[in-house]
Amino acid sequence: QSVLLVDDSAFFRNMLAPVLKAAGYKVRTAPNAQEGLAALRSGQAFDVVLTDIEMPEMNGFEFAENIRSDHNLVGLPIIALSAMVSPAAIERGRQAGFHDYVAK
Repeated sequence: QSVLLVDDSAFFRNMLAPVLKAAGYKVRTAPNAQEGLAALRSGQAFDVVLTDIEMPEMNGFEFAENIRSDHNLVGLPIIALSAMVSPAAIERGRQAGFHDYVAK
């Protein structure tokens, strides 16, 4: 299984990527949504995207909407990893295309 981990926090990427690798996942990281989109469009296949929501320039909601608007990526599972866990934020995430929501 291949995972794309998108988070602007180097600390969080460096903490979670080894855990995912130890669990047997192939992990590619991106420090922002733009690089995440570039990775998704690079031809490398991913089984799931794990993304932060609060990121500069393009937030996680916009990132998910961009993924959903790409006919090649429309079915790709997206899981939000965020401290934003209010019912309103979770609903906004579902509308943007997140499959699930995990609190940081």
